[in-house]
Amino acid sequence: MTTDPEEVPATPKRKAAPARKAAAKSTPSKAPSKAPAKASAGRKRTAKTGKTTKEAILLAAEIEFARSGYDGASVQRIGKQAKCYESLLYYHYGSKDKLFAAVLENAYRKLVEAEAKLLVDFDDPRAALEAVVRFMWRYYQEHPELIFLLNTENLLKGKHLKKASGIRDFFPNAITLLRKAVESGMAQGLFRPDVHIDDLYITVMGLGYFYLSNRHTLSAFFDKELLQQAELQRWGDHMVETVLRVVQQPPAQPQPQPRAQK
Repeated sequence: MTTDPEEVPATPKRKAAPARKAAAKSTPSKAPSKAPAKASAGRKRTAKTGKTTKEAILLAAEIEFARSGYDGASVQRIGKQAKCYESLLYYHYGSKDKLFAAVLENAYRKLVEAEAKLLVDFDDPRAALEAVVRFMWRYYQEHPELIFLLNTENLLKGKHLKKASGIRDFFPNAITLLRKAVESGMAQGLFRPDVHIDDLYITVMGLGYFYLSNRHTLSAFFDKELLQQAELQRWGDHMVETVLRVVQQPPAQPQPQPRAQK
C-alpha cells in the first residue's frame, strides 16, 4: 500500500510476477543487484510526476481563479483542467484557500523575476524611467491574470498577502528601479527633489491597472476598442509622458525686477 496518491504502478503486479520468478531461477545472484537501481528509478519517476502534477494544478488554478474569482472558482474544474483527481489538489495544497494563496504568491514571484531581468541605464534617467514604465505596461498586457487575481485579493481585503511568510520576497523590483532612476535624475538636476517613490509607483500601476481592468466599460463609453494595438501604444506613450511630467524639475521662475525709484 502506497502513502503517495500519485504513485501508481506502471504495470499490474500479477502480470509481472512470472517474469520475476523466471529471472530469479535463472540468475539468482544478479537479481538483488538490480533491485536497488529499479527502486531508485521508481522514486525519481514518482518525484518528477509529483512536481509536474503540482505545477499543473497551480497553472489550472491560476486560470480558474482569474476567470471566476475566489467564490466562483471550482475545485472540480481545476482538477479537470489539470487532468488529475480532485484529491490531489488537497494532497498538494491542503485547501482551496491555501491553493489561492499559492497562486497569488506565484503570480507575484513571476512579476518579480521578470522585473529582475530588466536592464536599465541609469546614466540617462529619463530613458531609464521610460523603460520601467513601458515594462510595467507591457507586463500587464501580457499577464492579464495578474489584474484579476489582484482584484480578487483586494475583495478579500488582502488577507493572503498579510499572512504570507515571505512577503518581502514579493517586493516589486520596479520600485527599486524607479528609485534609482529618480535619484539619478535628481543628482543631474533634471528631476524634482521631492518625488515620493511610493506615490510614483502607485501612479504607474494605477494608469495601467485602471485602463485594462475597465477596458470593457471604457470601450463602450468612448465607442472604440481600447485593446487595439494603436490604442495600447497611445496609452503607453501617455503613461510615459505623465510620469515624466510628474518628476521633472519645474522651470525656473523669473525673478521679479525691483521697481525703479523715482
